[in-house]
Amino acid sequence: MNDLLSAVVTMTLQVASISDPGGRQVNEDACKFSAQGPLACFAVSDGVGGEVGGELAARTVVETILAEFDAGPAVSEHALARYLDSTKKEVAHQQSTDPILKNMSATIAVALVDSVHARIHWGHLGDTRIYHFRDGRVHRMTKDHSAVQQLVDAGLCAPERIRSHPLRSSLLGAIGITDEEDADIACDVAYSSDHLENGDALLLCTDGFWEWITESEMETTLREASSVTNWLGAMDHIAQHNSSSSRHPRDNYTAIAIRVADQEPLLQQA
Repeated sequence: MNDLLSAVVTMTLQVASISDPGGRQVNEDACKFSAQGPLACFAVSDGVGGEVGGELAARTVVETILAEFDAGPAVSEHALARYLDSTKKEVAHQQSTDPILKNMSATIAVALVDSVHARIHWGHLGDTRIYHFRDGRVHRMTKDHSAVQQLVDAGLCAPERIRSHPLRSSLLGAIGITDEEDADIACDVAYSSDHLENGDALLLCTDGFWEWITESEMETTLREASSVTNWLGAMDHIAQHNSSSSRHPRDNYTAIAIRVADQEPLLQQA
């Protein structure tokens, strides 16, 4: 569950990650992260189910983003858009070179962190989420590009039903889906930025993770956790318990958990 990268700077990001096929035969999720000096990049992706190439699409998305970041590390909305544009082009190239892969696509949640200026820039498309916690509570979070999220926004569905609604898995956007395919509903990457404070926490996760644990449970486990590894493990335990009574196998699930502190290496083992 732990990964180790380090660079001497003024802020610590303690990191833990997990990716599991759940009850499926194949894991179509992918995640990856990297540090370049005081800058870091985190990416999580979920291959869209029901289409050939979902696993390849998710892997291509995270590997392309991290390769672009490593080749030209920067933390800004412009840099993030540049990394994601390269990702879109790479997925489109693979779609065009193999007819079997023409419909492959994947969600994306990517966060860039500048430890010197304590800034985070993120982008997301689909229903893979990014949560930003402060003082043990959700400070900010992404909003899904999905049919059920639109129903919630229109006041036609209660927010607490988003995890169980029959249309919850109906996506309105993903890397690999073009505007021409459905110009009326196609979405583009949503961008946001924020500052970071000591004690903040971040969570990037696919729907197979967040649909089985509430935001309240995320907050409680964060406040009780002695380390970021402990926090991620506690959340996974709750998700496993909550999904155990489901009549359907749990989907692939992937998460990167991050906790911010001062005066240590940028990325260190939790």
